[in-house]
Amino acid sequence: MNPCFETATRLARAIRNGRLSSVEATKAHLERIARENGSLNALVVVDRDGAMKAARAADRALEARKTSAKKPLGPLHGVPITIKEAFDVAGLRTTSSHPPLEANVARQDATLVARLRAAGAVILGKTNVPELCADFQTDSPIFGTTKNAWDERRTAGGSTGGGGVAVAARLSPLELGSDIGGSVRNPAHYNGIFSLKPTEWRVPGHGHVPDLPGATRSTRYMGTFGPLARSVDDLELALRIVAGPDGYEAEAAPVPLGPTPKLTAKGLRIAVLTSNPLVPVSADTVAVVEATAKLLTTAGARVRRAEPEGLDWQQGWDDWADLFQYMIMNALPLAERERHFRKIHSPDPTARSVARAARLGMAQFFAVLDRRDQIARRCEAFLDDYDAWLMPVMPDAAFVRQSQKLPLKIDGVDHPYFFAGTAYNFLANLTGQPSIVLPCGFSKGGMPIGLQLTGKRWGEAKLLGVAKALEKLLPPCPVPPAFA
Repeated sequence: MNPCFETATRLARAIRNGRLSSVEATKAHLERIARENGSLNALVVVDRDGAMKAARAADRALEARKTSAKKPLGPLHGVPITIKEAFDVAGLRTTSSHPPLEANVARQDATLVARLRAAGAVILGKTNVPELCADFQTDSPIFGTTKNAWDERRTAGGSTGGGGVAVAARLSPLELGSDIGGSVRNPAHYNGIFSLKPTEWRVPGHGHVPDLPGATRSTRYMGTFGPLARSVDDLELALRIVAGPDGYEAEAAPVPLGPTPKLTAKGLRIAVLTSNPLVPVSADTVAVVEATAKLLTTAGARVRRAEPEGLDWQQGWDDWADLFQYMIMNALPLAERERHFRKIHSPDPTARSVARAARLGMAQFFAVLDRRDQIARRCEAFLDDYDAWLMPVMPDAAFVRQSQKLPLKIDGVDHPYFFAGTAYNFLANLTGQPSIVLPCGFSKGGMPIGLQLTGKRWGEAKLLGVAKALEKLLPPCPVPPAFA
């Protein structure tokens, strides 16, 4: 077997059964990274010595179990993985591509990194991000640009862009990422892999930048932390390892995940959204939505074009953007915030949100939270009648890399950059609902297109069951031709 082309679940099974050693799996991935990463720039920190040391320790622990009773092996025992650069990994740099943190070396692991290590994972290194994880392209002022695994001219996605490319190019079977506006979902979509954005506060974020080391915690809403992988089984495996409170963040709730139901497509109730009123999707994306809906229908699912009654998409996007911007503006001096006031009449929705957030008082802030609650209740009630809601991840397949100052073109029509890039991902962050991305098809130009399944809050187990049922109808996770 070629370890680099196996999923994390299959690697764990092979190592546990003695068909493959952790050293073999880890060495194979490190050799592939050395050979393929240069042009992609997916991994920006490679810990070869630390990874090989951990792999040898994993093999010794497995060997010791043959002669004596030892503690149980973790579910990722000996499996090499990667970590988004924004998470603290003890002894390695954590900069979040923010130049003032260029020399910052983590003293301890982030909570989720510690949990993955305790589960037996071997950390190969860390993957590239845009500055402070604030873009859906990955262009780092410290580490440079990450390129799409399918076409080096195109965006890798962001902010977990390096991780999405690493998993797609078979440099890593599993990545730990973060998402406040699509940051584990759009890289999965752009690179033809799977990802999971959990329920808000299902997974704690202690040791993730932002927030800045030593600063007051300001990213308290909508941020989530989850895996990117090449199968739904791997998403489930990772979620069960990282979920649950850690004592640092009071919001993280001890809600059990529960068992994942074994479902087939037959009888599933699936709501489908082809396009929303904010930004129309490309013809290629429409075709993939239609084809996937037909797959489900043919397999016996009850598919209906539907969305929550009375959902105000524009107000929802404004509230998501205002809450996101407020958490950023909150840390800025008044004089710096005042510079943004004049943008209130800008034609760009993002600029208007920056201006509103710069002026936001407590009354307006609580009004945003109140409207957020109302939208969440509306979307939760909608999903009383459906097992999941299927919709696009982004308006189109990966675009040729460009400046943030330029509009995004969707089928030749210009749309404001950040507005277009978040028009389909913001809602699950605003409502706090979980969402799973699956690679569902391709554009006419051969670029992957993913779709996302959204479920009810705290309903990851059921959503994983629905995603597995859809996964069975789809071809295997595609391999970019240059890395086959």
